[in-house]
Amino acid sequence: MAVVHPNLRHFELRKPVFPLVWSLFVFLPCAGASLRFEQTMIEDVVPPGEKSYAFAFPFENTGDSTVEIREIKTTCGCTTAMLEKMTYAPGESGVILGTFSVGNRQGQQSKKIRVFTRSLAEPEIQLALKLEIPQLVTMQPGLLLWRVGSEPESKVLTIRPNADFGAEIVSVECASPDFAMESLPKDAESDAFEVQVAPVTTESSGRGLIKVVVAVADAEPKTIYAHALIR
Repeated sequence: MAVVHPNLRHFELRKPVFPLVWSLFVFLPCAGASLRFEQTMIEDVVPPGEKSYAFAFPFENTGDSTVEIREIKTTCGCTTAMLEKMTYAPGESGVILGTFSVGNRQGQQSKKIRVFTRSLAEPEIQLALKLEIPQLVTMQPGLLLWRVGSEPESKVLTIRPNADFGAEIVSVECASPDFAMESLPKDAESDAFEVQVAPVTTESSGRGLIKVVVAVADAEPKTIYAHALIR
């Protein structure tokens, strides 16, 4: 006759309880709250010269219980998003309205809008904004760099307007007293501008901005910056 250790007998008696509890946990029905967005990503091209881009994310509560949105967050200060109200009954619709500030940004911009709800089934919904901002000018090199203690020799910055958008360079100036700038003679066969930039001294680290003002038809002039750095 097999001998069963008292501790094992105790374990065998209690063992069936655990699958039962686990089953109740797994198959417990969730609240039927559900926000369904017409789209969760907006991809678009911002027209040249625009200061801001407005966007909208319409949605509907397709569940059978009320959904409460507790917070909306964006990934940077350049993007704002808001709702008229925060609670939506079954079958009720709403729209998240927002604005992206273009500023002096160029190229592809990717931003996220995070929607937090009080629903256990759907505590967070992520929305995405992908915008292409046309480059009104290209600048080579992208960064003018000097090392601390090196010779304060001049470097050439080439600025070329985007003719496809009718961009024209209005002015170029250095916004820092720690750097000197001089315009080079313009090549009649090229639309590019070249300027020489040199630090006054490289004895210590420093930073400077070269302001490039660009004009586009039917829009206010836009300021784009090149960077000079002593590091």
